[in-house]
Amino acid sequence: MADNLVGKSQQDGIAGVYGGNDVNGNGVVGETNGRGHGVFGQSATGHGVVGRAWAFGKLGVWGFFTDSEETPPESSHFVVSASAGVKGTTANEAAVGTDPQLNLKTVSGVVGEVTLPGPGFGYGVLGLGHNDEGVVGWSEKAAGGSFVGLKGPGITAKSESRGQIRLVPREVAFGADAQGNPHPELPKFAEAGELAMVTASGTCSLWLCVKSWRAGGGVVPQTDARWAEVKLGASFSGETG
Repeated sequence: MADNLVGKSQQDGIAGVYGGNDVNGNGVVGETNGRGHGVFGQSATGHGVVGRAWAFGKLGVWGFFTDSEETPPESSHFVVSASAGVKGTTANEAAVGTDPQLNLKTVSGVVGEVTLPGPGFGYGVLGLGHNDEGVVGWSEKAAGGSFVGLKGPGITAKSESRGQIRLVPREVAFGADAQGNPHPELPKFAEAGELAMVTASGTCSLWLCVKSWRAGGGVVPQTDARWAEVKLGASFSGETG
């Protein structure tokens, strides 16, 4: 890289740094081999950093972490490239560490944090939706979301006119136990506390995992998850709009 440059504007409406296109199509490149930041934006009255994309499938800001020199590939989960104001990507090759206090993995695509200690309050991540959900979590092999409240509820769900939480029923096959009692065919790999609403022939039922599965090894067999039906009262028609 060339010698370090500092961009500072002394006049409103004039950018401190303006980046056009280099031969690789990059407007601004920030790079550091030391302890600083590749790009750092700070503003007393405006925005520290603003990124804007004009075309669908492009990103206003793309921040990625990688422990190699290769640029992470675009996500293959979407058939059509996703448009986003901000996208965070991780592509680390080394093993991911776990925080000893929070018991959480230390690598994330995006981290939102309320700095502590401090006198104010705020949200680690805030998602606002209009016709769709404010926040969507999707996972290929694990839960779509995990919430922990050390001194409060893991999830606070509020709705002024609809249900607070929605379980999307899924169609399953039904079998029977040794005594001939019917039951849905539910996963044997599940953790205690999981709820499953299933439907068969247009009728829904609710089931709770009451015992987690345990992996076997050696002469110890695997223990499958145990499920129990949540008994419901009589149904009735809704009345409010």
